[in-house]
Amino acid sequence: MKHILFLITLILTFILQKSSSQERGNSDIIVKTIDKHGKDFVRNKNISSVSIGVLKDGEIYTKHFGELEKGRGNTPNNESIYEVGSVTKTMTGYLVAKAVKEGKINLDEDVRFYLKGDYQNLEYNDKPITIKHLLTHTSGLPMTLPVELNGVFENLDENVPNRYYEIEKSYDKEKYLADLKKVAINVEPGIQYTYSNAGAELIGYVLEIVYEKNIDELLKDSVLGKYRMPNTAIELDQIQKEKLVKGYWMSNTILSPNQLNTLWGSAGGMKMNLTDMLCYIELQLNNENPIVTESHQVLYEEDKTLKMAYFWRVWNDKYGTSYNHHGGTSGTQNWLFIFPDYQLGISIITNQSGPKTPNLLSKTVKKMLKDLIKD
Repeated sequence: MKHILFLITLILTFILQKSSSQERGNSDIIVKTIDKHGKDFVRNKNISSVSIGVLKDGEIYTKHFGELEKGRGNTPNNESIYEVGSVTKTMTGYLVAKAVKEGKINLDEDVRFYLKGDYQNLEYNDKPITIKHLLTHTSGLPMTLPVELNGVFENLDENVPNRYYEIEKSYDKEKYLADLKKVAINVEPGIQYTYSNAGAELIGYVLEIVYEKNIDELLKDSVLGKYRMPNTAIELDQIQKEKLVKGYWMSNTILSPNQLNTLWGSAGGMKMNLTDMLCYIELQLNNENPIVTESHQVLYEEDKTLKMAYFWRVWNDKYGTSYNHHGGTSGTQNWLFIFPDYQLGISIITNQSGPKTPNLLSKTVKKMLKDLIKD
């Protein structure tokens, strides 16, 4: 009997040691992958810093490279708070999915049901814009309101950040709703994908009407506390503002101003640090959460190459079904990727923005995937 117990103990010890060794091996691979590609990233022209985070099987890995201000040597860290731009939309989508599960919002509801005033223009050939159309960028609404913002990025010169800032600071919710009445819808809603920040802001308005709370309050109630995200908000407190990163537009040597977010902030107003982002990834990988499952449902498909969920871009390839979103301001850019089949999420954030930055971000993540997931 003693020999049998000894043999069982020996076998269990061997199994545990082997498992522990495998875990250490996987951890080493992740750390080396982040280090390798982070160093490569900051070697690119005009890039001054990058923060990379990986969540794999519930474990968090973060590392930061470069300097936030050129020549200052101030490397970002886990406390650094970034503007995450349009990645905000995925959080807005989560709130809508929650409202759908609670029966407070119907995806096929005419958006005018939630609007006060006359908005007869928000239809085409008697077919109205619905909540689903806003979530999938198929509403026919313009890229931005005010429409003057659309022209800011047509001439990609050094003055883009200041032109954007000047237009934004003179705009507010009242002007947005007035401009919304002037919009002409020239295509049947639900037929054609046309990216629209104006539509995402309208979703923010709807959520506030439904819950009688702003987006920050809604996120605090349903996400931030539960998933350990204390440094995520549209409106930061004073201490958080001191940690808010500024960045560079293209080859500028002067830092861009931070966005003002004078509307609902539901299109691109969120700020957060890297550790909060990884906690958000953990939420998105929780397939037992019915709200997450709902928010990942494909609501629109075009030519079998474009699939949209609740603002998420859905992708199918050898890594299975994945979800991603890019975000950018005139001073920061980031890309968030979720790979449920591998219990893996990757976030990469840089305080540099320009037309070439998105491709650099996505290429880096693809290279990391090859190192992290062996066929």
